[in-house]
Amino acid sequence: MSETHGYGDGLTLQINLAAVDGPYAKHIVPALAKSHRAAARDIIVTVDCCKPQKTKLTDPAVRCREPEFTEQVEELRVLAESLKGQGLVDRVLCLRADDQWLKTVTRKYSGAWLPETHDYGGRPITGYWAGIEAAHTRYVIHYDGDMFLHQEPGFDWAVHAIPFLEKQERAVSASPRLTPPYASRIPFGDGASAHEGVPMAPVEGGWKQHFFSTRVFLMDRRKLETYLPLGRGRVLLEQMAVKTLRRGFPRSAEKMYWTTVNAAGGYRLILSTERAWVLHPNWKPPAYPGLVPAILECVADNRVPEAQLGKTELQFEAWQAFAGR
Repeated sequence: MSETHGYGDGLTLQINLAAVDGPYAKHIVPALAKSHRAAARDIIVTVDCCKPQKTKLTDPAVRCREPEFTEQVEELRVLAESLKGQGLVDRVLCLRADDQWLKTVTRKYSGAWLPETHDYGGRPITGYWAGIEAAHTRYVIHYDGDMFLHQEPGFDWAVHAIPFLEKQERAVSASPRLTPPYASRIPFGDGASAHEGVPMAPVEGGWKQHFFSTRVFLMDRRKLETYLPLGRGRVLLEQMAVKTLRRGFPRSAEKMYWTTVNAAGGYRLILSTERAWVLHPNWKPPAYPGLVPAILECVADNRVPEAQLGKTELQFEAWQAFAGR
């Protein structure tokens, strides 16, 4: 296979798993892997074994209590290895804070002054950078380990997106629709969602938006390289200011990315095709893991409750009534 600028042709699929994903990973990861197995040259599952540093909002001694934390990430590693044995996954990458490779990746993406593995709220930073860097291809599809994807059989949204990224010089990443298509069912017009807080503008293939989400993306690594490290300029000044003031340091991977890329004119492309869309569960009550298989089945069949239309966050109570009956 030919190599271009150090990157191989084709696609890599990369899925992030953290300890909190344990109760539902056995359902979500296989579903995502199967959705892209035909198109992906390589599928990587990343198990984040790094604990967040202590901040005003996060205490790793409480959030990552031992021995439960170590047991949870080991269960995820075993799950990922079993999926590798089934041919659904090609590589399993375990991230550890003392790994020199991870430190090198962090320096490359975040910069020399921002070595932290997590943001002030305990959300990953280096886990995202490592997932991108581990790929051998120019294009990398990423999902957090709790994402739901609807995709028509025989269609791959990332394959669909690549020609648009190639045509649009400033489009650094792409994502599928952020909600089930809703324009014909609720009176909000058409858009990535019915409640976008960041402006969008129509472009070929969908909408451009100067915001970046780490939940799901297709990244053009060749373009991203031109913006690295992300922790520089305005981002670095802000990070150092909040560190000195002890106010929300460090900022998130999303904030680093979109501030730096946006300042240089880069954007993400949100696809308008209705053949693929995603949902994110921001609320996971105790009953949630048991409902995941039913939600996956409905999402695969393009069936959603009315209350979900136009909303990016999974409406748990509506899904309980819709899929749990």
